[in-house]
Amino acid sequence: MQVRITRSARKHRIGNAHIIEAMTDAGEPTTDGDALVYVGTDSRGVEIEVVAVPDDRRPGGLAIIHAMPTQYRA
Repeated sequence: MQVRITRSARKHRIGNAHIIEAMTDAGEPTTDGDALVYVGTDSRGVEIEVVAVPDDRRPGGLAIIHAMPTQYRA
């Protein structure tokens, strides 16, 4: 499956490799409508929340629209 990381996902300055590592570590995502929510840890030990939706540019792929360290949650 192809994954595209959008500019909005980089808002919290998390690198592409760290986003992919967190998704891989997360295992099965939870769903929220069309969105898939992954919570996993990257290689630095930072827990990251990643939100992916079906990609309209690449059929069958995912677009990562949000990636944020969970420590920023209120």
